[in-house]
Amino acid sequence: MAERIFTLDDLTGTRSVCGCLACNLGSVFADHLTALRTNYPGTVTTLGHRGASPGTTAVPHFLAVRLGAGLADLVVWEEMRPQQLSAWLPAADARARVPGLAARIPRLVRIRQAMRAGTFTPSGAAGEALSTGDRYPSFRFLVEHWPTLKKEFTP
Repeated sequence: MAERIFTLDDLTGTRSVCGCLACNLGSVFADHLTALRTNYPGTVTTLGHRGASPGTTAVPHFLAVRLGAGLADLVVWEEMRPQQLSAWLPAADARARVPGLAARIPRLVRIRQAMRAGTFTPSGAAGEALSTGDRYPSFRFLVEHWPTLKKEFTP
């Protein structure tokens, strides 16, 4: 699946909690995820300005937003209950990496930008998934392939 590139026009008519850019993007992205996910338990809940509730996990998602001729990588946070996290990310080892990688947003964005620019192509399954067009460097992709990416990426 190709990466969805959002534009500021996507925010037209958006109704979010406070109306700021982050909350509006969160609202648009929640609608996007809801349309994509099948058999996902519960609703997609973005965090906006609040932290994750007890017993849930804050999961970052990278949004590519077209600004003029360039792309900006912005982060929207989703709150997932344990059964949602398991449905979204079935591998237990990958789920265990989520909190640690969520704290490394700047490095993940650099990796993502290097992949998009063609200056970094990982080897193995990660590189193959990108080359076939089946995947793009989403947070989920980065979490699933972190052992390879961590070893191979040098900024």
